[in-house]
Amino acid sequence: MNLIEIIKKSVLDLKGYWNIAILSSLLLGLLPTTIQYHKIIGLLFILVFSGALRAGICKIALLATQKQQATLGHIFEGFKFFKNAMGVFLLSLVFIALGILLFIIPGIIIMVWLSQSFFILVENPELEPMDVFKKSKELIKGYELKFFTLLITFTLITLVLAFSKLIILSFLIAPIQYVAFANFYQYLKEK
Repeated sequence: MNLIEIIKKSVLDLKGYWNIAILSSLLLGLLPTTIQYHKIIGLLFILVFSGALRAGICKIALLATQKQQATLGHIFEGFKFFKNAMGVFLLSLVFIALGILLFIIPGIIIMVWLSQSFFILVENPELEPMDVFKKSKELIKGYELKFFTLLITFTLITLVLAFSKLIILSFLIAPIQYVAFANFYQYLKEK
């Protein structure tokens, strides 16, 4: 499956899921705005809740790719395995930051290796973060460049929208991106 097919399939998969996908990505997208009100509390909110909310969005994206019913309650499903979701988020942040400190490229490689972590966690909530990371690295092996190209594609689209002052459209891009990543994950599992 090439990138165009993944994106096209993702847009089609969102039929009937747009409302829930936009609401859930909006919830995670607005979390960083808490810093505007109080820096320390906002940062704590991001560090504590991002993992569980990201797991919830990944759950909704997977349900969309599988054409299973999704509800707004699924966005909070990551709170059922809060400790592991927060662990995956925080450790990912640490590993990627350390990699970036080692001349940027290692950070990008680590980010790609860990890219499947939340999808793996959603399907295996009992796994500890380090086990999730091992599975993610194994799963993406040989497909790193393909995923990186998908990631760059969405990053460039978002940047173009931001510089065009069409930032509101990025709320439509975020659900497509999550579902595209879920489709990529499904593609990797089939290999």
